[in-house]
Amino acid sequence: MIRRFYLKPVPAIALGLVFALFIFTGQAVAESRLPRLILIIDDIGDNLAQGVAAVALPGPVAYSVLPHTPHSKTLARMAHSQGKEVMLHVPMANTHNRRLGPGALTLDLDKASLQQILKQDIAAIPYVSGVNNHMGSLLTQRGKQMSWVMDVIAEQGLFFLDSVTTAKTTAWKSAYQRGVPWMMRDVFLDHEQTTEFVDKQFRYALRLARQQGFAVLIGHPYPVTVSYLAEAIPMLGEQGIQLVAPSGFLFQQAEARRLVDAQRAAAELSQQSADKACCKTALAGDGSIQAKP
Repeated sequence: MIRRFYLKPVPAIALGLVFALFIFTGQAVAESRLPRLILIIDDIGDNLAQGVAAVALPGPVAYSVLPHTPHSKTLARMAHSQGKEVMLHVPMANTHNRRLGPGALTLDLDKASLQQILKQDIAAIPYVSGVNNHMGSLLTQRGKQMSWVMDVIAEQGLFFLDSVTTAKTTAWKSAYQRGVPWMMRDVFLDHEQTTEFVDKQFRYALRLARQQGFAVLIGHPYPVTVSYLAEAIPMLGEQGIQLVAPSGFLFQQAEARRLVDAQRAAAELSQQSADKACCKTALAGDGSIQAKP
C-alpha cells in the first residue's frame, strides 16, 4: 500500500521538483495497481518446434534459454524480434545429481572458474536481460557461490529470478545483498503435464496475484502448457490481471518505491520550511527574540 502524505506549503522550486517526481512515477504506480502476472517459460533451447510454439504465445511472456543448446541463439533472437524478454536459464548443481548439461555451475569450481563459465553462458545467449537458475537445489543453498554469481550479474546489469527449487535457497538474499534487482518464483505451472493440473496451477497463480498484488509463474514449453496458455493469456485482461515482463515488473516496483521516497522527501521539506518560517516570525523588528505564542 502506498502511504499518503498531506503536504504543508513549500517553496515554488521545491514544489516543482516534487510535482515532476509525481508525474514521472505516477503512471507506473497507477499501472501497478492492477494485479500483475509475471510469466516465464523455462528450458528453451533443446527442442526447436516446442520453442517456436512457446515463443508464439501472446503478450509479454519471458523466455529463459539454456546455454549452449542446439537452438538457443535462434529462439532467443526469435523471441527478441517479437518484443519478448530473453533470460539465461543457467544450470546449477542439484541435490539429486541430475544431469545439468553444458555451462553448469557446480560446487567443485573455484571463484574464477565459476564466474568465467557464467560469463560464457551469458555471452552465449543474445539479448539476455536477466538470469534464473535451472535446477540449483544444491548451489542456491551456498551463500559463497551465490555471491560469486551475483557479482557477475551485477557487473553485467542483469536482474535475477530465484526459481526456488529448494526452500533453503539463499539466492535471493545474495542478490539483495549485492544490489541486484531480484524476484522469486511463486508458482510452478506444469510439473504434472495434464490440462487439469496446469489449469489448477494457473488459477492458483491468479488468486495469489489478486491477494498480494502479483504472482511469478514459471512454466515449460510442453505442448499441454503452450496449448493452455494460448487460450488463457488473452483472457487475462477481462479478469483484471495485467501480464508484465519481469523487467517491467521490477521497473514498476522501483518507480513505486521512488514515489514513496518523493512523498517522504516532500513531507520532510515541508516540515523544514515550516520550522524556518516559524523561526523567522519569532524575530522582532529590533532583532530581539520574542516568546512564541
